[in-house]
Amino acid sequence: MTTGQTEPSPTPRQRRAEDRRATAALPYTPPDGSRWGAGTALVVLVIALALLVVLRGALPAVLGDTQLADLLLWTVFYGGILIALAIICKRFGTGSWVTDFGLQFRWFDVFIGLGSAIGIRLIAGMIDGFVITLMGGTPKSNLAPPAPEIGWVILNSVIAVAIVAPICEELLFRGLLLRGFRNTILRGRPSGAVRGGAGATPSTSRRRTAAVVSVGASALLFAAVHLYEGWGSPITMVTLGLTILVLGVVNGVYAATTKRLGPGIWTHMWFNGMAAAIVIAGSGAS
Repeated sequence: MTTGQTEPSPTPRQRRAEDRRATAALPYTPPDGSRWGAGTALVVLVIALALLVVLRGALPAVLGDTQLADLLLWTVFYGGILIALAIICKRFGTGSWVTDFGLQFRWFDVFIGLGSAIGIRLIAGMIDGFVITLMGGTPKSNLAPPAPEIGWVILNSVIAVAIVAPICEELLFRGLLLRGFRNTILRGRPSGAVRGGAGATPSTSRRRTAAVVSVGASALLFAAVHLYEGWGSPITMVTLGLTILVLGVVNGVYAATTKRLGPGIWTHMWFNGMAAAIVIAGSGAS
């Protein structure tokens, strides 16, 4: 007499892993309830840049070229971005920042980010060497020298640069813009002449086009927006633009393939943190 053996039920952790693998295997389509795309994303970008220009002109005129002016600038600017994303998520999205923008982390993202940031820094060194040989001169840092007071160093040179900026910029460029371009392309007319949308399945060629265009366009805009930081120094604008473009492409690939912003945010944090550490160490701030 034999007794049948039943397979043990999967653990909750195993079920979650299976669900993630199944979701990753599905062709991407804009989530149900999402009604925003490239147009909405570009409007937010234009408004954010206009706000930045106004703040950069108004705050120093009122407060002078002070650390307080810098703190207020980044607080209002990045706060405005978060408010815009919250409105889009609530009114035109699903109401979930994870579903709409991919704001999700895994424990290993910190290590992915560290390795990626080191690699991008090495590439940046090669870019600098090539451009210097080609153009001559020396690029300058795009970060302002830190204040002599340790409190302002922590606020404006560490928290703002290495923590707040990476989170908000990745949400804007990889969470909103990248997904906005991708949503618009995938909502086109897929195979079978069926109107695109949340329930339609885009063709393979359309999904490939959406991935390439969304990663490339968001990275180019990301680099272009940062060019003002090297204004007045052509060699700085070239080296900075190419380096930021590499960072944008890497983080865009992470966002497109993992459907999460975690790896890109940590890469951006490490990348900015290394730059801030170099500037602080070079200035002898204490």
